[in-house]
Amino acid sequence: MAFGHEKLAVTAAVVSLTVPSDVNFAQVTVETGPIRYRIDGTDPATAVGVLISAGDSFAIYGLDTLNNIKMVEATGTDSVINVSYGTANTGVHGVIITGTA
Repeated sequence: MAFGHEKLAVTAAVVSLTVPSDVNFAQVTVETGPIRYRIDGTDPATAVGVLISAGDSFAIYGLDTLNNIKMVEATGTDSVINVSYGTANTGVHGVIITGTA
């Protein structure tokens, strides 16, 4: 079973995850500043994409989704996210928001 962790700055430049090999799940916590994400291969923008507030968490399921998710700051203020990687045998592919501020 593989695990991993990364801390990323989410700025005005679109960022993607650096997914470790042999994982299919990530738990993401937005530490500071809201972000927007998209999983359809299109870049998000400050006003386009799913809005996640500082303090919120979301889970990403499926290697395809992990490799496709793109994030950007939502308000002109840089954000920091913490990402924990692992494996999940759920058969789910997508994003589930798991906590709210």
